[in-house]
Amino acid sequence: MAKALYVAYLTGVAGQSIGLFYIGGGILAGVDVATMQYDGAYETKPDGSIEGIVEYVLPAGVSLITGAPAGVAPTRVAVKLTLPADFADGRVITIETPLGPVNAKFEKIKDIP
Repeated sequence: MAKALYVAYLTGVAGQSIGLFYIGGGILAGVDVATMQYDGAYETKPDGSIEGIVEYVLPAGVSLITGAPAGVAPTRVAVKLTLPADFADGRVITIETPLGPVNAKFEKIKDIP
């Protein structure tokens, strides 16, 4: 998979957000407007899909788009991520998190050398 920068439009039962993600070379890193930072690793499967684990820290007191209550202390969350080969083709992808599902629509911003 080519290295690239993506925007993700995120929705849940209680709201929406937007994030910016670098995906390439087995690394997934990003940030969203709720100040969450994402750090993960993935591998590309023979069919072009990617599978990996992404971790992020929920800041204390931040409302979540999943509707889960805000925590009183920062909480680390790990999510198994599976994205189809052409995940940035405009489709909506549901990502199951421990705090509820999130729908994501990815758009490629730019390939990165």
